[in-house]
Amino acid sequence: MTVKTSPYNPLDKINLGKSVAQALLAQAVVALAETAELQGAGVYAIYYTGPFPAYEPIVTPNRNGESWQPIYVGKAIPKGGRKGGITADASKGTALRDRLRQHTASIEQANNLELQDFLLSLSDG
Repeated sequence: MTVKTSPYNPLDKINLGKSVAQALLAQAVVALAETAELQGAGVYAIYYTGPFPAYEPIVTPNRNGESWQPIYVGKAIPKGGRKGGITADASKGTALRDRLRQHTASIEQANNLELQDFLLSLSDG
């Protein structure tokens, strides 16, 4: 039986995606509530550490700091980014902060979740 192999291509979309995921999950984790001063756009992961039963399968490792398993991974892009209109000053916008505020508002509207139980890791830009 012959196994077909091809050279590793770091620019292949699958490999780029894996690189981004590895880099994101290696970032420091901070409280979601402490994101008021963020600027720019980027990729982020949200983690949960609270008592909500539906999230229990991923909560235990997060609570113990053994590993970080996100309950949500998202991106915030600058206005016009979906149409290719990203400008040079995209890192100075509020896309990321605005998107995280939407998550915060959703959590605060729930009567069975607490904002302090949510943590966040961010890409470098």
